[in-house]
Amino acid sequence: MKFGKGDEDIRQAERDKRRVQDMDDFNNEMAGRDVGRMGRFLPGGDRDPKKVAKQREERAAMLTNLQLLMQNDPEYAALYRETEEKLRDAQTRLDGALEKVQQLKAEADAAMLDIITRAARLPDGAAVFQDQDGKIRYEDGTAVDADLAESIVWRGDEPTYDDMRAAAERVNGLSELENDIHAGQAEIGDMQERMADQDDPTAKDSMTGFQNRVEELTDTVDERLKLLSGRELSGTENEVAMRPELDVTVPKL
Repeated sequence: MKFGKGDEDIRQAERDKRRVQDMDDFNNEMAGRDVGRMGRFLPGGDRDPKKVAKQREERAAMLTNLQLLMQNDPEYAALYRETEEKLRDAQTRLDGALEKVQQLKAEADAAMLDIITRAARLPDGAAVFQDQDGKIRYEDGTAVDADLAESIVWRGDEPTYDDMRAAAERVNGLSELENDIHAGQAEIGDMQERMADQDDPTAKDSMTGFQNRVEELTDTVDERLKLLSGRELSGTENEVAMRPELDVTVPKL
């Protein structure tokens, strides 16, 4: 049976919840506190104070530095769990943003291909475009020789140079955002790996820094995505209406 990403997120949340509960139960048993459940970690659920104290010392020697810190510093434990949750939430936000960017990029690529397909052509087949000043340019912006431009047979509905540049900039902007999201995901992954270090627990100020950084990352991605989502290419009818009037026989040079 295949599980979707939503199923995996649910399973991960359940595992995290069980891990937190296990840690709390373990700490309560070590401290000899009764929480109304059968003991799961001390042999036989033994509650004899002397045995509990001895076992606590023995087991403390087996705990990792992170586990000891989580057990003995409630403020650290709270910050640790808060940071874990924020890193996890940030990854989820970036996953959603990446999916949206890839969808927009596919649409932008298709729009760019349509513009190139409908472009005016030179005798050798090269796509060319007329700018707002009436000059004929290649896709890279280079001006077409005037004599060569006179050979173009115009239909009257060709996309303009500005149309092409706007479409290209949109594709480039979405590609850059896609790359930056991948970089952000990797950066958050490094933070999560650092947080998981059992022998060298992450310092409190570092965790605060992690929280600030992921907020910056996700807010920046959201803002850029919002701007790019709002930049829609005009339809064919609007392009024709806004395009400089063309001389379909010999363009103005």
